[in-house]
Amino acid sequence: SSGNDAQIGSSGNYAQIGSSGNYAQITATGKGSVVACAGNVLRIVLGENGCASVPWHDGNRTRIAVAYVGENGIEANTPYRLNDKGQFVKIEE
Repeated sequence: SSGNDAQIGSSGNYAQIGSSGNYAQITATGKGSVVACAGNVLRIVLGENGCASVPWHDGNRTRIAVAYVGENGIEANTPYRLNDKGQFVKIEE
């Protein structure tokens, strides 16, 4: 997806999703899915053994935050957003 405000969903196993627009909302709940983003993300959900790379700006430069389901408290089928320190935090819905 390359447009702003995209809402992207995939439930297939091992899906590979790319997003370059800003304010994307991405759900990739298939096992082993990979999400790579070039624009900012409002919400992301990953499936079992999924991973994602999401850019964020620290005030000086763009950095990449990486999430791996099962590491650092990242849970499958749980919505997350990035905070201003580039950390994935749960979204309470």
